[in-house]
Amino acid sequence: MSREVRAALILCLVAGVVVGAARSEPSGTAVATAPEPKSSARLLSAVPAGDSTAAPVAEVDSVGTRHLTGREGRTVALTFDDGPHPDFTPQVLRILRDNEVTATFCVVGEMARNQPDLVREIVEQGHTLCDHTVSHDAKLPSRDESVIEDEIVGALAAIHDAVPDVEVPFYRAPGGNFAENVNAVAGELGQTPLGWSIDPGDWRKPGPRTIHDYVAEAIHPGAVVLLHDGGGDRSGTVAALPDLIQTLRVAGYEFVVPRT
Repeated sequence: MSREVRAALILCLVAGVVVGAARSEPSGTAVATAPEPKSSARLLSAVPAGDSTAAPVAEVDSVGTRHLTGREGRTVALTFDDGPHPDFTPQVLRILRDNEVTATFCVVGEMARNQPDLVREIVEQGHTLCDHTVSHDAKLPSRDESVIEDEIVGALAAIHDAVPDVEVPFYRAPGGNFAENVNAVAGELGQTPLGWSIDPGDWRKPGPRTIHDYVAEAIHPGAVVLLHDGGGDRSGTVAALPDLIQTLRVAGYEFVVPRT
C-alpha cells in the first residue's frame, strides 16, 4: 500500500469518528432545543369555534346553584373570590378597568370590614358584589341554621357598612360546598347561589401560564371562571389576567355578569 493511499484511509476513519460522535450527542447539550411555550395565538385554536359546544355542567343544578352566565352567545363571567385584599384587589381592578371588563367579586365579610375602601372601589368601578360569608367556613352546610344565617347575613352587613344599600345579588359557598339548606338562606336574602364551570386552581399558585392555558383550553359559551383576588399570594392570577382577557376577547368572547 502506497503512502498516499494509507493517508487517505486514515483521513476517512477520522471523519467517520467525528460524524458518529455528532450523531450520538446526548439530549440536554447546547444543541438541544427547549419545547416551545404556548402562546395566546396558538391557544386560540383550542377555543371552541362555535356556540354549540356543550358546557361541562348544568346551567342551574338540583339545589338551585347557577353555574353558567345564562346569557346568549359567547359570553364569559370572571369572578374573584376571598377579597378584598389590600395588595392584589387594586391590581385586579386596574387590569379590569384598563381592559374595560366587568366582573363579579365574591367578598368575605372579615375582609370587607378590614378594607371598606376597596369594597367601595369595586362598586364605583361598576363591578357586582357576591356574598362569600363572614369567615369562609367550608363546612357551612353542616352548621346549625343560626350559624348559617349569621355567616351570610354578617357578610352582607359588612358590605352594607362600606356601601349602604348596594345590591348583592349573588351568594357563593366557601369551598364550593353549596347545599339546599344554605342556598335557602341566601335565597331569602334575594341572593342567587353562584357556582362556576371553569376552575383553573389559581389558589394552588400554579403560575400565570398554567392559569391562562387552563382557562383558554376549557372555555365554552356561558362559562363562569373561578379566580381569586384574596386568600393568599395572588400574584400569579394578577400576572395571568391581561393575557387571559386578550385571548378570550380575540376568540370572540364577551365579558358579562351572570343572570340572577
